[in-house]
Formats: sequence, structure tokens, C-alpha cells
Amino acid sequence: MAYARDRTLRRDSALHSLAETRVRGFLGIALAVVVGLSLKLVYVQVIRRGHYLELDRVIHRGPEPDVPAPGGIYARGLEPMAVSVPMVSVCANPAQVAASTRGISDTAREVAERTGLSAPQVREILERGARDEARFAYLARLLEPEQVAPLADVHLQGIWTVREYMRVYPGGRLACHVVGRCSDYHDPLDGIELRWAFLLAGKPGTRPKNLDDYGRSILGADSTGVLPPEPGRNVVLTIDWSLQQVVEMALDDCMERNRPRAATCVVMAPNTGEILALASRPNFDPAGLEAGTPDEINARLRNLPVVRQYEPGSLFKVLLAAAVLESPEYTPGQTYYCGGETEIGGEPLRCWEERGHGTCDLTRMVAKSCNIAAARFALLIGPEHYHDFLDTLGLGRRTGVALPGEAAGLLRPAGQMVERDLANLGFGHGVAVNDIQMLSAVCAVVNGGRLMHPQIVRAVLNAETGDVIRELSSLELRRVCSEETSASVRDMMGAVVDHGTGAAARIEGLRVGGKTGTAQKWIGGGEGFVPGRNILSFVMVAPLDEPRFAILVTADEPAIGEHGADVAAPVAKAIAVAALRQAGLLPEQAEISEDIGV
Repeated sequence: MAYARDRTLRRDSALHSLAETRVRGFLGIALAVVVGLSLKLVYVQVIRRGHYLELDRVIHRGPEPDVPAPGGIYARGLEPMAVSVPMVSVCANPAQVAASTRGISDTAREVAERTGLSAPQVREILERGARDEARFAYLARLLEPEQVAPLADVHLQGIWTVREYMRVYPGGRLACHVVGRCSDYHDPLDGIELRWAFLLAGKPGTRPKNLDDYGRSILGADSTGVLPPEPGRNVVLTIDWSLQQVVEMALDDCMERNRPRAATCVVMAPNTGEILALASRPNFDPAGLEAGTPDEINARLRNLPVVRQYEPGSLFKVLLAAAVLESPEYTPGQTYYCGGETEIGGEPLRCWEERGHGTCDLTRMVAKSCNIAAARFALLIGPEHYHDFLDTLGLGRRTGVALPGEAAGLLRPAGQMVERDLANLGFGHGVAVNDIQMLSAVCAVVNGGRLMHPQIVRAVLNAETGDVIRELSSLELRRVCSEETSASVRDMMGAVVDHGTGAAARIEGLRVGGKTGTAQKWIGGGEGFVPGRNILSFVMVAPLDEPRFAILVTADEPAIGEHGADVAAPVAKAIAVAALRQAGLLPEQAEISEDIGV
């Protein structure tokens, strides 16, 4: 009896162990399956996510949505500067063509007959793609729509067309550094094209994913929610088309007459900060770059008024004069004597005029462009006041003009200036600016003392209706000096033209102001400042009492001409005359003088 009971217990125990083993085995298998599925999910969703998304795009591609029509770039008068022309590209799925009933040869022949393309070239593209198991290839890009239209009459498996756009520039080289350029296939590269691509490009539509290769809905799949493409916006610039043409021609004349390495011009409206014209030489054709070395091509592409920074030289005396007038250390009528040479900071300081300028008050310092008097006035007001005033003008940091690549410039902190540094700053050395910074600062001290934000874009328009989506108004950043100081600075700039170094910019019957600049260039490689290697410049405001135009012209190392007065000033005058005539502000006697070549 006891034996039978023990035998039963042993049998029950064995059965229980077997059941427990089976349960553990089942749980192990289930756990392995769960772990395997989890790893597979990680592999598909994370590691190979890109592959399967691409596979989905190929398998369920369906018809491609229309490419959005890019917006255009226009001058302030709505003259077109950059527009897009619709074209058509022929695409293929080589793997699908190879597996189709027609095959590669028949498909290539059919495409060639209906488009005028070369059958051997089409066949080569398809064969190469098929060998590589490629699922996409261009057979031809940017064809005229009429050339491709016959393809719609036949269904060729694995062949389709897409609309693309080609950028054209009606003005050619006009304002090329402002407008910028696109690649052959409409990718923005620089200028407004690049900086404002987020508006110009538009938004692509979405395509139905739940379709097969023939565009047929997959049973039970939802293909709703497809969004149409959103066309790009039109961008209207502050550029004045007619004035820009004048500036371009004036720079071309300067390049031919004086043969500088480079030349620039910026025209700004002092009261609004609007950039009315901007040009740089050398320039380029945005529709296609000319051949050249990498350095030559880079030189053509550089938007010098924005990306270059340099020591402005005597142009800076206009800003110094405003800083002096705003300083409590200045006594009206205060003078300094210039004998042609002095010593500051233990080093000799020479004026450009070897004989000296004699006794100079602030007006004579500006009119005759005296370096020694400028140095003394800078020392008078001290590094803190001078630095703070220049900082208020925005020097040493980017203006935020809506163009790519702007240089920040350089303004040394007041605490790092020794006596000689401060003296040099008086006549524009030891500081770096770009053209936009310099002209903005000059505008601020002649327009009544208001620093305006430099503006290159005037409005954004709906490309389909022409309605204004957003109008960009002028923006006053801050007040930099009093109206009395501004009026005094204008008078000093008038003295430059009336009886100073800027006489070449005089306009008969109309008072204008200006300031010459001749600054040595800092050459890298241990050469430092090299005599004769200068940037010559001239800044001009017209009319003087109520400035409508501020013009800055620079010429880099001209072969003919040694001073801003004889190289840059005549260019600025020619531009000012055209701008004033266009605005109806040129006096009759000035019209007559220009006509007879006076």
C-alpha cells in the first residue's frame, strides 16, 4: 500500500516536472519571439528607416505633385530682376523600364521619336540605371514643354515627366550682387536668391502615397489629405531700376578710366535707410559664370559693399566731427595747429599735406581733411566718449541688412586704446567697416541724428494676385545725435565741396556735401601697410539742407589717380546728378552745365 502511494507520488511529481518544463519552454519560445520581433521592429523603424521610406516612395510613388512656381524678384517700380520660366524634365525608373513589356530598346526609341532626344543616349542612361538597379534617373532636364508634349500620347511604363523651372534675369548683370543667382536647376546660391529663398521657393505639395505605380488607388487605402503646392512669393526690392543703371555705367567708366582692382557704389535714402542702388566691380552674369581661375570667379562673385571690411580713412572725419560736437569736452571754436608733422604717443604723425594746414577748427579739419587736427580732436574727447558714439552708430557689428555674408567690422574697446590708437581712430585707421555700415553711419549724422536700419526689401507680394502680403516700412533704431549737431555736420560736408578736398563733386546751383577718403590697405603676409596700395573713397549727400540721397563710392588700388577727390568724387557726382534729375531736384543751371560738359 505504501509502495503504491509512493509510486503515485513519483508519477505525479514526474508529470508536474514535465508540465513545468513544457511551460518554461513555451514561455522561453514566446520570449524569444517577442525579443526577435522587437529587434526586427528596431531594425526596420530605426536602423533601416531610410531604406524603407525610400522603398515606400518608389512602390507607392503615384503621380508626382506639381512643383510650386517660384516667386520673382522685382525692383521698387516692379521691373523684373529675376523670374522663372516653366520647363519640363523627362524622368525614368530604369529598373521598371527593363522589366516592362517594351524593354529598354523600344522604350528608348519611343522616347526619342516623341521628344527629339538621342535614342542611343536615352538607351545608355536606362541600361546603366538598370545595371545599378536604379529606380530614378533623368533622361533630360529643362526642355521646352512643346518638345515633351507628344509623350502624353503614349503610356511608357517607368517613364514620366515633371515640371521644373529655369531662372532668367531680364536685367542681365544689373544689380547681380544684390539679386544673386541660382544653379542651372534653380538651387539658390547667393544674394537675395539665397537669403530670401524661404519665400521665393514656395512650398511643394504632397502626393497620394496609397497608389500603385500606375496611379491606381490601393483597395481599402485612404488617399485623401493631398495638399496642392503653394507658389512662391514675389519679393520687391528698394532698388531703383533707373538709378541702378546709372550706378552700373558710372562704375564701368571708373574701371575703364582709373583701372582699379575693384570698385563699389551704394546709394541710400538717408531718411529711410532704403538702399536705392548697390553695385560692385568686377561683376558677373547670373545666367552663367564666365570661365576663369577660382580666384577670378570668387572676385566676381563677392558682394564687396557687404562682405568686405576695410579701414575707411578720412571718411571717418565726418563721424569724428559729430562725436566732437556731442562731447562736453569741446569748446565751440576750438582749434589745433597743423604744421605737417607732430608727435603723438612717442611716434611721429604726419599729415597728408606736407606743408600742413595751419590753424584748424572743426570745420577746416573736415574741409581740408587734416589728419593732425583730427588726431587732436579725438584725443580731446577721449576713448570712452568716442567709442560710445561710434558704438551707437552701429560700428563693430553687423547692420542686419538682408543680404548674405555681411562682415561685422571692427571697433576696438575703449579700454584697449592707447594714445596713438585713439589718435589714429580720429582719421579712420584702427577701425574696420563695410560700405553699408559706413554709409548708414553717415546718413545718421546728416538726417537729423536718426540711425535707420538699412533696408533692401520693400514688400512681399502674392505672386498670383499681386496683392501686398507684407510691406516693410522704415525702421528707426535710435537717435545718435541732436538735430543741431546734424546741421553742423552737413555744413562741414558742404565746406568740403565748396572750398575743400571735394571740389570735383560740386554741382552748379545746388549745394551738396561730401567727404574724401584715402586709406592705406593692410596687406597680410607680414607686409603691413604698403605705400600706394590704397582704397580711395568719396561720400556725398544731396541736396545738402534736406538730403535725399547719400552716395558712397570706393575704388581699390586704381592705376590712375591717387586720391578719393580725383577718382571717387567724379563718380559720385555723376550719380548724384542723375538721381537729382530723376527726382526733379536738379536746378536749371546745373542741367545746362552738365549738357555743355562743365
